[in-house]
Amino acid sequence: MTSGGRPLREAGEAALIEQIARLVGDRHPRVHIGIGDDAAVWRPRAGHELVVTTDTLIERVHFRLEWTDWATLGHKALAVNLSDIAAMGALPRLALVDLAVRGTERDRDIAEFYRGAQALARRFGVAIIGGDTTRSPLGVAISVTVIGESPLDGRHVLRRDAARPGDLIGVTGPLGLAAAGLRVLERGLKTLDGNPTMQERYHRPQPRVREALLLRRCGVRAAMDISDGLLGDLEKLCQASGVSAVVDLLRVPVPNAVKWAFPDWEEIALRGGDDYELLFTAPPAIFERVVRAFRRAGLLPPSVIGEIVDAGPAGPVIQLRDAAGRCRPAEARGYDHFRTS
Repeated sequence: MTSGGRPLREAGEAALIEQIARLVGDRHPRVHIGIGDDAAVWRPRAGHELVVTTDTLIERVHFRLEWTDWATLGHKALAVNLSDIAAMGALPRLALVDLAVRGTERDRDIAEFYRGAQALARRFGVAIIGGDTTRSPLGVAISVTVIGESPLDGRHVLRRDAARPGDLIGVTGPLGLAAAGLRVLERGLKTLDGNPTMQERYHRPQPRVREALLLRRCGVRAAMDISDGLLGDLEKLCQASGVSAVVDLLRVPVPNAVKWAFPDWEEIALRGGDDYELLFTAPPAIFERVVRAFRRAGLLPPSVIGEIVDAGPAGPVIQLRDAAGRCRPAEARGYDHFRTS
């Protein structure tokens, strides 16, 4: 999806960097030196700890240019990293964007990429302070690093290893829309029942930063974002915490659009991935506090989908419970970069 602008081989790297600086160079009050030097300089506040994450998107592994536009790609590249910061209950502050392209792209494409990233960055008060651009003849590769901060206020950052038996398992939103959107794109469909929500959720994930801050404020200690599928990520949380889990199938929030469109909706919702909702656990009293806080903030309350139980001698396992109360072992099969063709 390219139109207008100059080929990068004509524009040159210096002009490209100047263009990027103009697009995303809004100065954050604690950024002392921004884009243009060998490194950026940030002056953090006292009484805070830094939280850092990085993620990479590879063409034809994480995205296809024939399915998306450059502004949407910029949004997604930043969003998946903001989601990791949110999963820790921290506030994202700074981002570094590394972009490797073939060189046949137009300068307008790159401008649109950064406009998409910058629009999302502004929503969350994030400053894009630099990165790197280079040539990649085999395809586009994007690597984003985000730095966040968390106050040392006596509350713990959200972690994978803090789930305890007796905790309820919660998710902050519906599951399966993004994976359904990918299925629609793979089948070459433009819309499904006239509703583009599925593709939109796949292309433009929404990091749950506000929700994560509320979880932390309410006393939640165990959380992560759902990127590799509910069961795959719940397995990681259980392994880290040394616990098992029971998931009630009927309580997993799966939109009717997914159920109606796909006979294997259970597979899509439980193992599909790319939802970027928050998965968390909390004792019942704290969960009730979370529900009240979400409602006061005008947010959809999280759904209870099961509970954490003792691991037992077999170690951490996940079981699925049906409407009749029967349990069966769940094979997580979350997304695996090196086992997925």
